[in-house]
Amino acid sequence: MKLNSIDKSLQIVELLSKYPSGLSLSELATKSGFPKSTIHHILSTFLPYEYIAKDPEAKKYSLGFRFLSISKSIFDNIDIRKIAHDHLLRLHEECAETVHLAILRNGKVVYIDKIDKTGGLSLATYVGFYTEPHAAAGGKVLLSELPMNKIREIYQSTSLKKYGKNTITRLDKLMNELKKIQKDGYAIDNEEYYEGVRCVAAPIRAGGQVVAAVSITGSIFTMTMERINSKLKKLVMKTAEMISSEMRW
Repeated sequence: MKLNSIDKSLQIVELLSKYPSGLSLSELATKSGFPKSTIHHILSTFLPYEYIAKDPEAKKYSLGFRFLSISKSIFDNIDIRKIAHDHLLRLHEECAETVHLAILRNGKVVYIDKIDKTGGLSLATYVGFYTEPHAAAGGKVLLSELPMNKIREIYQSTSLKKYGKNTITRLDKLMNELKKIQKDGYAIDNEEYYEGVRCVAAPIRAGGQVVAAVSITGSIFTMTMERINSKLKKLVMKTAEMISSEMRW
């Protein structure tokens, strides 16, 4: 099937989204398989509207700030973000760690709000960041009550991508982990996504369904397993319950 110009434009946008530092025209042509002339036409169309930015010195193209303003508008209009934000701020004050709010979209865990820890550990996540859910505490929470056929739609292979040193890389082991999460009411990521980082998350519910996850993330030195088990898991579960009580989905 021949791709039309919109298809090609969207593929270029998707490609640039994976390379925040930008790609040259030649690199875009190599990675996309499209002729340079086609890519140049697409970029020239987007540039005046600030959907694409060009670094004149490096001669590289990246996504423009227009996407940021649009994404902010989308996220600002997601009710759960408005409902949860003050609760996230209070959770952040209580735990002094980074706090995330996440949802599941198209098989990916998407972060729709984030309160950063001041100083110390710096995380690469941001509002709009998305990744596979199996290696993140929030992602595992969002998977925990999905039926098996839905999980198989997300993971069509029994081998899962490895991120950190403790990532669960087998589907059967993930399924056992999800059963435990459903029973316990929280999930832990113990250096599964990033080495040196731990996370604990709990489900936010609406209409009896898990619709989002709230999580606390920090260094293994400040988020010891003892601290997670004695304090943080209770904090994150309490926060998730408070947000859930205000949901009207």
